[in-house]
Amino acid sequence: MLNIDKTKPVLVTGATGYVAGWIVKRLLEEGVTVHAAVRNPGDAAKLAHLDQMALKLPGSIRYFKADLLDEGSYAEAMQGCSIVFHTASPFRLDVSDAQKDLVDPAKLGTQNVLQTASKTASVTRVVLTSSCAAIYGDCADVANTPGQVLTEDIWNTSSSLQHVPYSYSKTVAEQLAWEIAKQQTRWSLVVINPSFILGPGLSTQATSSESFNFVRQLGTGT
Repeated sequence: MLNIDKTKPVLVTGATGYVAGWIVKRLLEEGVTVHAAVRNPGDAAKLAHLDQMALKLPGSIRYFKADLLDEGSYAEAMQGCSIVFHTASPFRLDVSDAQKDLVDPAKLGTQNVLQTASKTASVTRVVLTSSCAAIYGDCADVANTPGQVLTEDIWNTSSSLQHVPYSYSKTVAEQLAWEIAKQQTRWSLVVINPSFILGPGLSTQATSSESFNFVRQLGTGT
């Protein structure tokens, strides 16, 4: 059982994503009303798996249009919510413009969501999906860690716009999240730093992902 106030809705950003989909499923199982923030609420095919879960499970779901780079676009979705799960962030390893395609959506999107949380009286907790990539990039980041144990005091210092920009985007986004959280006292910030995520999919629309591509490369030696 989740220790959660079921009388208030819970916001999940990037609700059509892989991690977000499982969060939505868990919340629906607990009978929670989920506010799902997506780029296009009219895309029935992309939302079909979420709709099907909502029909079978005790909770309910409402869709809200929001964009990481559209300041204030999460305000409506966040109204009345006590908890915000911020999972929306691009996960692509092959990009032509790292600043535009990765860093801006990750960093400015986090700023957008968290600043909206600071303006929304009902919010008491924000859960940010970061990554182990924010802790370490290359071996240089872990070579001199005390006891060879990674803690919240360790940050990725080896990644940049030019070198593993995805890891850099997760690093600067999480650092900004902590900065914003420290500027207020009403809501608390919890950060999750998962590593390689694999598992069954919830959507038949998702036929590939960076995780699948990575496994494929391991298998083919490319």
